[in-house]
Amino acid sequence: FHDDDLSDEEPVDDRTERPALSPRESEVLVLLSEGAPNKVIARRLNISVHTAKFHVAAILIKLGAANRTDAIAIAMRRGLVLV
Repeated sequence: FHDDDLSDEEPVDDRTERPALSPRESEVLVLLSEGAPNKVIARRLNISVHTAKFHVAAILIKLGAANRTDAIAIAMRRGLVLV
C-alpha cells in the first residue's frame, strides 16, 4: 500500500473538516448571498467596513471558497443559505 493510493477510500465529507460559521458570519453570508458589498454589509449589521471584510475573509477560509461567488455556491449546496 502506498500513501498516494487513495482510490479505494471513501470520499471525505468536507463538512466535518471545516470549522462551523459563527452566528455573525452566518448573518454576513446571508447578505453576501443577496449580493451586498462590504459597505452595505457593514451598514446593515452596524459594524465597520473593516470588520465586514474580516468576516467575509473568515467565511471564505472556513468554506474553502476562492471568492464571494464560490462561497455562496458552496453555502447553497450545504443548505447554509436559501436564495
